[in-house]
Amino acid sequence: MKKTFCKVISVLMLITMLFATGIAGITSFAASEADYVATFSIKTDKTSLAKGEDVVVSVNLKTNYYIYSMELPVIYDGDAFEVQNTSPTSLKSFLTFKGKLASAYVTNGNWKSPANFYTNRNSNTEYWSQKKVMDRYKIAFASWSANTQLNDGKAVKLSSEETIVSFVLKAKKDIKDISGLIFLSNDFKKTPDFSGGRWFCGRSTKEKIDVNNYVAVGQTLKYTGSVPEKEEIKEEENDSIVAINYKGTASLKDNLNSTILKDYKLTWSSADSSIVTVDEDGNIYGAKAGTTTVTAASKDGKFEKDFEVTVNYSFFQWIIIIVLFGWIWYI
Repeated sequence: MKKTFCKVISVLMLITMLFATGIAGITSFAASEADYVATFSIKTDKTSLAKGEDVVVSVNLKTNYYIYSMELPVIYDGDAFEVQNTSPTSLKSFLTFKGKLASAYVTNGNWKSPANFYTNRNSNTEYWSQKKVMDRYKIAFASWSANTQLNDGKAVKLSSEETIVSFVLKAKKDIKDISGLIFLSNDFKKTPDFSGGRWFCGRSTKEKIDVNNYVAVGQTLKYTGSVPEKEEIKEEENDSIVAINYKGTASLKDNLNSTILKDYKLTWSSADSSIVTVDEDGNIYGAKAGTTTVTAASKDGKFEKDFEVTVNYSFFQWIIIIVLFGWIWYI
């Protein structure tokens, strides 16, 4: 009896130890993931400007991990500022890369605000792809990529806050308060759920660069500064996945925001016209069962949207196909 009791106690103790170890392991893993932090801040050398006056914009960064690569879109109000020191032959001419990252990484930039930033590189394209928004807000883009031939193949960790890049803007008008006119937006942040973002600070867990040992997105990205409130967009149902019946029709314009239809002259194209045809007004026709992509694109290249269109047989069409030998003459 005593032996049986001891065995039961031993088994219960073993189960308790395994359970506790598992919980501790899960907690430890979660904590280690949460411990990776990249903190950004934007600073300016002036808080108010007169028309024609320059302001230096600096981006500071602090990390507790070794950086593998980084992409950073800084947004500024184009009605208030114009970026300085640009060159048609060098897209990073306007940027001054500073600190440890300047000598240890391959650097790049862009002062032309490419259209894909607004149309597919953010999680709120319905706002950023509006013509009036693109015309107003401009993006100063900078990127860093680790290079094994630089810095003896070692990645950099910024344990103390450090200025990593700066650029100059000129005021187009008198500005009493610069806050909210230069900012970072969470809409452009790369996350595990949104891989298309351009704002991220990738980490390496080892000092020596190893492409198999880094994660594309830092766990935490913080920033200072005010982001201007966005105008509320009253939009129709907007869905990029569309289904129609065989020989059926639909208008893809119904799936676009009214502001986009007003601001852009669109052209329409089908990746496979044997499945879906589309006319110049965005009307589609199901030519045969299958799935293909229909694209709406503006002639100026500032807007592009893909629709995944699936053509299915309706219930009655299946009856014709199966019962009335429609597979011979109907399809």
